[in-house]
Parts: sequence; structure tokens; C-alpha cells
Amino acid sequence: MNSSCRLIAPSPRSSVVGAGCIIIAGLVLSIASFLPIVNAAIVMVSIGLLAFALFSRDIQAIHLSLYAAFFIIVPFLFPFLRHWPFNLLVPLFLYSAACAAVPALRTSILWLRPGRVDRKAALLIIFIAAVSGLALYVWRLALAPDLSLHLRHIPAMPLWMFPLAGLVFSVFNAAVEEAIYRGVIMQSMDSAFGPGVVSIFVQGWLFGAMHYLQGFPNGAWGLMMAAAYGLMLGWLRRLSQGMFAPWLAHICADVVIFVILVDTLVRGS
Repeated sequence: MNSSCRLIAPSPRSSVVGAGCIIIAGLVLSIASFLPIVNAAIVMVSIGLLAFALFSRDIQAIHLSLYAAFFIIVPFLFPFLRHWPFNLLVPLFLYSAACAAVPALRTSILWLRPGRVDRKAALLIIFIAAVSGLALYVWRLALAPDLSLHLRHIPAMPLWMFPLAGLVFSVFNAAVEEAIYRGVIMQSMDSAFGPGVVSIFVQGWLFGAMHYLQGFPNGAWGLMMAAAYGLMLGWLRRLSQGMFAPWLAHICADVVIFVILVDTLVRGS
């Protein structure tokens, strides 16, 4: 297999109108991430933005506007789906189903490539895993945050099942979040701004914003930590030209999160 087949193809540049749609979609996603309850106004904005993207016929604008619409409309219509993992999983599933059904959307997904993990990428994975793990531990130790929201996601199970549950959670959660932020969002931002640092910063910010209300870590510190982490993963995605390396690094951080939660659960029992 030609090695170029395993790399992420560069996103075609959007038109001026399409780039404007992408920027507004990013802003809408940012605002929605801070809303505890989705209101009708932002739903109407997301629908109007999708309609405008369809009218513009800019395929990358359609991609991001479509995902943003699902991200906003799903919790509005079904409030019980506004919590993790459904707040991310259901919109991603609906977006993926739409892409699978529409050939123009399906063939314009350029990010779904493993890329390469060379020596530099491997060292960066280790660095990101170490820094993120230490930061999460310090956050837990220094701020003693309320983790009751996160602990509710851990069902009662025998102690021997925790390693398997932790692995499943880490692999699954990392895959979903990487597909959304280093996949859909970063590809669209690349088409609007070019494959430079702007799209890395934007997707990092949106990744941080998503953590503000119910992420781990959450709150203002969680926002800043997750945004910085998103920047590192975006940099890794760009360096490795694929999704495999950031996914591996993300799994490492999620393993640390699970260990912290289990430790809190055990100490509290």
C-alpha cells in the first residue's frame, strides 16, 4: 500500500462564504457548549446556518454545520441526551449516518486516516501522555473537585472488572472525541483557515469549551486544561498526518481519568 494512502489528504479550501459558515458554526458550537439547557434561539440559528451552508454548496461548511445542528438539536428535543456520553455520541452517530447516506459528504471525509507513528510522533505521544496524566492528578489533588457527576457513570461491578471497564471507556471515549474535534472540526477549520496553527487553536478551544460543564476536568480550570490538551493533540494530529497517534495519546489520559475516579470511588466506599 502506498504510504500516501495512510495520510490525511489536505482539505480543499472553502469559498469565502463557506469559510464564513464554518467560522459561525464554530462560534455556535462554542456558545452551545456553555449552555446548561439548549434554548430555541440557538436551535433556530443552527438550522438557519445549515440551510445557508447547503445553499452555499461548500462541502466543508455543510460538514461542520450539519454536525453543529445535530449537537444542538438533539439535547433540545431530547433533554435526557444532554449528558455524557450521549451528548457527543448521538450527534456523531447521526452525522455519520448522514455522511454515509450522501455520497458527496462521504467522499469528502479526508481525516479518517491512521497516518504514521514515527520516532518523533512516538516521543510526542509519550510527552503528551505524561504531561496530561500529571496535570489531571494535580488538578484532582489541588482543587479537590466534586466528582459526583462523573462517579454516577461508573456502574456497580466486581473489582476485577475495573481494568476491562477502564480500557473500554478509554478506547471508546477517545475515539468519539478525536473523531469530532481532531476529525470533523479540524478538517473544516483547515478548509476555512488553511492547514496552519489557526485551526489547531480553534479546535483546541472548542475541545476545552466542551469540558466546561460536565467534562473531566471541568469548570474554568478544566476549560483551560482541556483546551491546552486539545492544542497538543491537534499538533500531534498534524505531525503524524493521521488520527492514530492522537487517539493513542488520548487513551492514556482517559486511563488516568478512570483510575482517579475508581480511586475516589473506593476511598469513598
